[in-house]
Formats: sequence, C-alpha cells, structure tokens
Amino acid sequence: MRVVHVPEESVFVGREDELGKLRRRLSEVGQGTARTVLVGGEPGVGKSRLLGKFALQARDSGAHVLSGSCEEHFGDPMPYGPLLEALETFGREHGEVRAAELGGPAYGKLKAFFDLGSDSMRAPQQVFLAVRRMLDEIGKNATVVLIVEDLHWADPSTLDLVRHLAQAHPDGRRLLLVGTYRANLRRGDPLWHLFAGTTFLRRTERFELPAFNLEEMRSLVAAGSPGRVDPRLVERCLRWSDGIPFYAEQLMATGALAGRDEDVELPSNIRSVMLARLSGLGEDALKVLRVAAVAGRAMSRRLLRTVSGLPIETLRDALQECFDQQMLVAGQDEDVYRFRHALLREAVYHETVRDTRVDLHVAMAEALAADPRLCLTESSIVAEQASHWYQAGSWPQALRYAVQAGQIAARTLAFPSAEVQFGRALRLWQQVDDPEAQAGMTRSQLLAETAEAGRWSGHIDQALELIQEAIDAPDHGGRPGRLGELHERRATYLGEAGRRAEAGGVFREAAMLLDDSPSSAVKARVLAGIALAHLQAGQYQEGRRTAEEALVMATEVEADAEVGRALNVSGLALGMLGDPEGEARLRRSIDIARSVNHIEDLFRAYGNLGLVLEHAGRLRESAEVTMDGLDEARRLDLASTRQGTILANNSSAALVLLGEWDDAEGIITEVTRDRLPAESLYPRLTLADIKVARGAFPQARELLASIENVEHGKDPRFLGPLHAIRAELAIGEGDLSRAADEVARGVAAVRHGENTLELLRLCAVGLRCAADRASTDPKGAATVGDQLARLAWDARQRPSTTEIDQLVELCKAERQRIRGADTAVGWKRVASGWAELDRPYPAAYAHWQQAVAAVAAGDRSDAREPARNAYLAAKTLGAGPLRERVRALASKIGLDLAERPVPAKRPYNLTPAEFQTLRLRYDGNDTTRIANARGVAHRTVEKQLGRVYLKLGVHSAVEAVALARREGMFD
Repeated sequence: MRVVHVPEESVFVGREDELGKLRRRLSEVGQGTARTVLVGGEPGVGKSRLLGKFALQARDSGAHVLSGSCEEHFGDPMPYGPLLEALETFGREHGEVRAAELGGPAYGKLKAFFDLGSDSMRAPQQVFLAVRRMLDEIGKNATVVLIVEDLHWADPSTLDLVRHLAQAHPDGRRLLLVGTYRANLRRGDPLWHLFAGTTFLRRTERFELPAFNLEEMRSLVAAGSPGRVDPRLVERCLRWSDGIPFYAEQLMATGALAGRDEDVELPSNIRSVMLARLSGLGEDALKVLRVAAVAGRAMSRRLLRTVSGLPIETLRDALQECFDQQMLVAGQDEDVYRFRHALLREAVYHETVRDTRVDLHVAMAEALAADPRLCLTESSIVAEQASHWYQAGSWPQALRYAVQAGQIAARTLAFPSAEVQFGRALRLWQQVDDPEAQAGMTRSQLLAETAEAGRWSGHIDQALELIQEAIDAPDHGGRPGRLGELHERRATYLGEAGRRAEAGGVFREAAMLLDDSPSSAVKARVLAGIALAHLQAGQYQEGRRTAEEALVMATEVEADAEVGRALNVSGLALGMLGDPEGEARLRRSIDIARSVNHIEDLFRAYGNLGLVLEHAGRLRESAEVTMDGLDEARRLDLASTRQGTILANNSSAALVLLGEWDDAEGIITEVTRDRLPAESLYPRLTLADIKVARGAFPQARELLASIENVEHGKDPRFLGPLHAIRAELAIGEGDLSRAADEVARGVAAVRHGENTLELLRLCAVGLRCAADRASTDPKGAATVGDQLARLAWDARQRPSTTEIDQLVELCKAERQRIRGADTAVGWKRVASGWAELDRPYPAAYAHWQQAVAAVAAGDRSDAREPARNAYLAAKTLGAGPLRERVRALASKIGLDLAERPVPAKRPYNLTPAEFQTLRLRYDGNDTTRIANARGVAHRTVEKQLGRVYLKLGVHSAVEAVALARREGMFD
C-alpha cells in the first residue's frame, strides 16, 4: 500500500444524477416557477462539493448565485448569518454599485439592516419581504440561485426565512433555493420541526446523498494515484471510510491504510472530528461505547449486556443515548448493534485505556467460550474468540483460535478472512512454546494454507512467496509426497501469474519427486498439470495422452476430485482435437467438481467447456456456459480471481465473435480493471480486438503495448490472435508492410502446431493484406497470396469443421481479389456462410466486398443491397472503419444510406442488436431478409425476436409492430 496524493482542488466523483436533477430544477426556474431543493447527507459525504459544482455550472449558464453557510455556534447564534454572507459575497462579486442596481432598493435596505445601530426593519416580516423583493429584482436580470448550507446549524431567524421563501407562491418568480443539511436529524431539532410542516413538505423537494459505492471510490482513489489503482486499496478505503469521501481522502492522503488489512492509523483531524462527537455523551453512554468498541465494529446485544456490567435500566438508557446520538445503529428486529462509522469505533477503541481493553477482551473471549449464543452469528464464534485472545495478548489461545478460524473461513470460501487469520497465526508462531501443538499443524502446512487463501484473495505473488517458503521449510521431513504436492501448488500459482513456461517446469519437477512413489491422488494431479501445460503449448495429442494417464491413475486410487480434474483436462484435449467426447467429459467434470465442492476445478471446467464449444463454432452455447460459470464466481464473490478472469475472457471472446461487443467489453472491464498485464493477458487481447474493429486505434495500441513484454508462452490460441490483431491494426492504419510482417510472424508461431483454426485465421488476414496491396505491388502480392493459399489448403486437409471450411472459402475469395478475379457471387457465398455461423462482423465485411465486386463488374444495382446490409451491420456493431468504407462506396454509386434517427435511450431495455432487428421487422422485412441484413443466422434472428416480444410484453410480430407504431419508436 502507498500514500495516495489528494489534489488540492477536490475532484468531483459521481453525483451525476443529483447534479442533473439540480440542473433540471434550474431550467424550470428559468421558465418562471420558483423551486426549493434540500440536499441531505452525512458529514463529509460531499454536499458542499455537489453544490460547488452546481454553482459553477449555474454561473456559466448566466444565473446569479448567492450563497451563505450556517455556522456551528456555542452561544447565541447571529440571526440571519447566511443572509449576511450572501449579501457580502454578492457585493464583492459584482461591486457595490452594480449589486445595488441588480438588487434594487431592497438590497440597500438589507445592507443597512446589518449595519450596527440600524433599526430600519424591526419585525422579521419586514426582513422576509425585503429578501423576497431583492431576489425578485435580481431575477428580472437572470435566474437566481440562493444556496444556504448546513441548515442543521441554522438560527431560528434563518429557518423562518427559509420557510417563508419556500412556501411563497412560486409562479412568476425565478428563484431556486437550495439548502443542505445533515441526515438523521434528531427529534426535537429545530430543522426537524421545519421538515415536519405539511405546507413546507408540499412546496419542497428533498433528496439525500448516499455514500460512495466501490466504483465511485475507485474513481476517487484513481484521481490521486496515477497509473494502476490497487483494488485492495480501494476496497480497504471503502470499508474504513464507509464510503464517505472526506474520510476516504484523509485516509489516503495520510497513508493511514498502509498497514495490515485489519489495521488503520487514524489521521489526527479525523480523530478530532470523531472524539468531538463524544463530548456530549454521559458517562454511562461512554462506558457502553468503550465496551462496544472492544467487541468490534458489530457486536451481539447479548454479549454487550453480559460484559458491560451495568444494571439493566442503566444499560438501556445508555444505549438509547448512543442510538439517539447516531453512535450505534441496528437494523429492524436485529439482535446486533453496529457502530455507525468504522472510524468512530477505532477512535473510541484507541482512547480506551490499554488495561481496560485487555480486561474486556479476556472477558468477552471467556463469555463466548462459556455461552456460544453470545456470538454475532453461528459461524463467527471461533473468529470472535481468535480476535479477542489476540488483542488481549494471550498468544497460545490466539494462535489456536486463529488457525481454526482461518480453516472455517476457507471452508466457507471467505478467503480474505482466512488470509487475515492465517497471517496472524504465522506472526504468532515464534511467540508460542510448542506452536505445532497449539496450531494442530506444522508451519509448512500453515504456510500452504495461507498461500491458498492468498491465491483466492487475488494476492498471487504473495501466494508464490508463501508456497516457496513452505517448500523450503524443514518440518515436512523432505517427504516426496508432501514436496510433490507443494510443487504442484506452486506450479498452479505460477500458471495463474502468467508464468506458464516456468509452471510447466515445476510440474515436471513435481513428477520427478513422485517418480518412485506409488500411484496417488497427488501424482494424478501432477500428471493433469503436465497435460495442461502441453495443451497450453498447442500440443493437443501429447496433452491428451498425458491426461489419459492421469485419468487412469485417479480412477485406480479412487480419488474423485482428481478423476474430475483428469476428465477436465482430457476433455479439453479431445475437444480441441474435434472429438465430441471432449464435451461429455467436461460436463462430467463440472458435476464432479460441484459434488466434491472443488471450486478451482469447477471454474476451470466451465472455462474449458466454453473454449471447446467456441472451437466447435457453437458460440452462443459457449457464451452461455461461461456466463453460468462467471455468475457462480460472482455469487461466491470470486469473480475477480484468476479463474474468474479466465471465465470472463472466454465468455467475452465468444460474444465478440457473435458481434455483441458492448456486452463483451463490459464483462472484461468488470473483472480485469487494475489487474497487472501478466494477470489479464487474454482479456487485454480480446479488448484490443474490439478496439481495432471499432477504429479506436490508439487504445488498441496501448493495450497491445501493455502486454508486449509479458511472457506469452506458446499457446496458439494467444499467439494466433495476437499477430492477427496486430496485423488488423496495421491494415487499419494503412501500414500494409507491417501487417504482412505480423502475419508472417504469426504463421511461423503456429504453423507447426495442431490448431488449424488459428492458422487459417492468420492466412485469411494475410491474404486480405496481400489483396489490399495488389494494386501497387501485384507481383509481390500474388507471390505472398499463393504461399498463404497453399498453406490454408494444406491445413484444410486435416479434420475439418464448418468454420474451417468457411475460412478456406474466405481465403479463396481473397486470393481471387489479389488477381482481380473475385465476383459478387463468390463474396455472397462467403457472407452467407458467416451468417450461418452467427458471425455478423465477417459477414458484413463480405457483404462490402460483394458490393465492391458488383460495382467493378458494372452492376451498380446489384451492389445496393449488400452495401446497405454491410452498412447496417457495421453501424449496429459500432465498426467505424468498415462503416466508413461502405459510406465511401455508397457515395460512388449514389446509394442513400440515411436512416431514421435512433433514440438516445432504447425503449424496453432492448439491446442494440434487438432494437435493430425490431426496426428491420417494422420495415416489413421477414426473418430471412433480417438475417441477411444483419449478417447473422436465421435462428439467431428468431431468438432475438423472441426476446423482443418478451420485453415488449407481446406475443407476435404484428403486436410488436403495432406497439412500436403507437409509441413512435422509429418516427
């Protein structure tokens, strides 16, 4: 963790909805109807920042802005304090002469009223009338915004003025009155009484600013932290600040979050703010808060009652005081009390004398041991005792309970909690006599469990350090079985860290350690790891053979989890070789992983099944399977792990091919933002693919550059797309020489492997590049084209699929284009083939080439339909470069591509593809013509129409078109 710089000029994060609401009210006021808006929220949540931003925008729009703040006071407040401040700032802004002109006689009368000795207005009603007249006078020149901040501190006169202005008749007045107040007003506060008035409620609008969510907190942290944002820092900042921006900025600026995850060093100014809130509490309430602070951020009501030592009536009154002062809160019918702010608990805890804290921790640990019903939840009893013994400095008990709490947390997949508990146990190891007896395990075992918890918490580098320390520890006795198991874990972590070549070597090292050992579950896992390394290098046959060995061994030793893993890896090998048995094995591995509760194998099986389905051209099924896995990862709060990232990428890769680029980009962004390049290699490549197709070339270059120096391994599924995308980028930028070089490097990397698809995709890009340069270098283009065409034809001789055949057809068409012999009929055949495979982008490209070929043959009329189809598909996809090429062609042949404007927000939550399909149906196209126009399969159109009918609440195309006509969707 590092100190994050907070800019002197506070950044504006989030609050766009609230800012938009204020702008809309300002617009209404400009039409001659006064409005009053009151903005509430916790201290530090950003009320002043919101109004500061709004005031700037209001001034920019030409409005006059007057503002003043109510001040916290300790004696008699000054009447109308905010009004005086507003008058002074207005005078300074415009100069007294101009201010007097704008405000009219009432302005001078109010200025005189505030001069010492003036008695020009003796009754409050006169002040109210003067203020109204001044504001109305200013409003003749421009809309007026009057801001009054911190109404919770307002004097009675100011509150009466606010009531008067808000309840005055709004018509014909160009005044927007905006006030701020602290949320959770106590009954009896003057402002509470104001809000209780029915007329006031009817004439005002109120909303409260919520605390920041995780995404908003990330934006705040990123504003002061150039480069990559550590997601752990964002999460800690959100947890400790409770989403309050002021607290978050102070914590970051002072480096208060730089310690261990469970610790925070309170900045002095926050400590002062928190302790100041305690000044009005009685002694009994303070004692209750101290006991509660020792219990933790949350505490059981029963535990608080047992340990406090206060009589029941005294405790009840003290608790009520803590609740009235918003120190403690509780949900409805909850048996748990919580501090309203984590930092308040921290301040109270550290202001409590050390001896008192220790005594209370011991008392709580003993009370929990005597009566488990005193714990927060049924599963928290051990974790609570571990915390109390640790804070009390009772190291033997603290070690024992920390290990137990960590194991319980790991079993329930609460890996961050497990990591904290195991880390605490490791720190205590040297503080305890005979730690193995207390922990119930060796230190190397504890290190391994800590590494596993860290791995699932997203700390893969830390996990690698810990597992290496476990390997080096002497207490495993050098047993080959144990060492082999530790090496297997290290190899797995290395693979997840992107160090695949090293991972394969460690798997083989583990196999050597186990070479003389009998068959075992560990040995089967190691064999499965070696098989996976073969597959990742594109060696599918070798991977299949080794995976079969693992399956035989796992079956022999009756190790169910290892049988599932071997089925997983062998299923991937068979699937990549085109054997349908691969899918069956992968589905069985999912069932086994779920039955033995092995989340690593479960996520891996989902990802591999999606990969095999994608390889077989079953894209929709691939996307659905991997989304199922990703949803399960989200449910378990593990979507940001390495396995979650793989699922996200596999799902996104299928969606990219299906043309659902927005969804793909959203998924990638969700799980990979702020991850290191080595941990997000494939997602970055997938995202670069989208950016190239959309013409966002600078962003694509940045993404490709970020993985330039990262270990790529030998996986053809990475190397093929890497060079193909680089070549596509070069084509888009007009550098055909660079594109040809990239294709050549890609072909060299994959041609001797077993992945025909990636080789053919590279050949197709290379032939396109050659065809593009044929006009300037016909001989060189023909030579390269012939070489690539022969390579593609040779590749086709291997076991073929529909997609392989389609790629060969594309290569044929591009080769004909090199020679100037391509035809509209040939490109139409290519477009139809891609449509049948649900590939809208290559289908649109083929339609464009079909139109170009028709024009070259002198058949301009035959070019119109494919050109329009290509344009509609490119526009729906957001494929800017292709869309512009079609536009250029359309201008040559006099084709009008003008369309009806698309609403900024699509109705009924329709996706872009669904909206486009509905529009084509509205225009009278049947499903076949829609499929051709969109470059998708006929069945895809039918599915999309089914989803459209469901969202619209209709049952047929006739009803859907009628509804669209009634609501003017396409007017």
